[in-house]
Amino acid sequence: MAIKNPILRKGDGIQYPEYQQQVMELQDKLKKAGVLAANVLSDGRFDTRTEDAVKRLQQYNELYVDGIVYPETWAVLNRTSPTPPQRYPLLRLGDGIDSPQLQNYVKTLQDLLKKQGMLSQNEPSDGRFDSKIESAVKRFQQSKGLFVDGIVGENTWSALESKYVEAYRPYNKQVGSFDLDRIVATIPESSRSYARESIPLILQECDANGVTDRGQIAYILATAEHESHLGQWMIEFASGWAYEGRSNLGNTRSGDGPRYKGRGFVQITGRNNYTDWANRLGIDLVNNPERAAEPPIAAKILVIGMRDGTFTSHKLNDYIHGATRDFYNARLIVNGHDRAPDIAAIAREYYRVL
Repeated sequence: MAIKNPILRKGDGIQYPEYQQQVMELQDKLKKAGVLAANVLSDGRFDTRTEDAVKRLQQYNELYVDGIVYPETWAVLNRTSPTPPQRYPLLRLGDGIDSPQLQNYVKTLQDLLKKQGMLSQNEPSDGRFDSKIESAVKRFQQSKGLFVDGIVGENTWSALESKYVEAYRPYNKQVGSFDLDRIVATIPESSRSYARESIPLILQECDANGVTDRGQIAYILATAEHESHLGQWMIEFASGWAYEGRSNLGNTRSGDGPRYKGRGFVQITGRNNYTDWANRLGIDLVNNPERAAEPPIAAKILVIGMRDGTFTSHKLNDYIHGATRDFYNARLIVNGHDRAPDIAAIAREYYRVL
């Protein structure tokens, strides 16, 4: 019988494939602990990225930092509740000046640079990313052995905060005919940074695929909010072994369960679904299933799948068109009537805002 929490180290699941399931569980727990990005594939391979995540966890919990998962590290992982990592927008020269909505983030950056001794305490935290701030960022990057470009991305934010931080690319306020700030203001605060990244992609896919009915757009957004918190959780937390051997999903080969577990804004599962979308999009999702969690690809699957009824054979036009907005039964497009009233309420709010 396999040991549930064995000592794991770099190479396990690769040179020693018998540890793949335990490494997958480790990767899932590292995501829940907020030290491994949610869109990283839990592939059962203890690689450099997994080792770095273990080291971050050990550092933040004052354990010996060696990247090896001993019982002390497992103990921390097993008691850690699922909490999303902190997220900041990618920042660069001009932010907070040309884009006032980023000023608070630039102020945070300035305060962190002061703590690191890269800026004088007398410098005002005015939310303006000017040449002086860029020079301070470059000095900090050089001091930490990071790529020196003056751009504050994921690695720089993480080094400044001394913990893992996800970075997202901020978008313009206007997306087509829609005011992004107005939409985001109605979304729970915990999901707003994700919404600024995902909603423009979803709206762009709606436009590209002829989905112009605002009721349909509202229900698509409501579905993404319910299923993945608008991109906060793009990979199913469970290991995927529950899908192993499920012939109705096309999981007929060893390892298909975890390989083709839920990903994306609507969490597609199973070899059959990944094969279908690989053919539809011309993207090799069969050999690269982790790509289904990439937001641009996930947005295509969400919009086209709901438009054409690929998930359950029910499609948007069956319930929503013009003055007809049956948001309750529209849940059949994705998953029976599961949480149908809740999602309908979310859709009504989106429709009001749109």
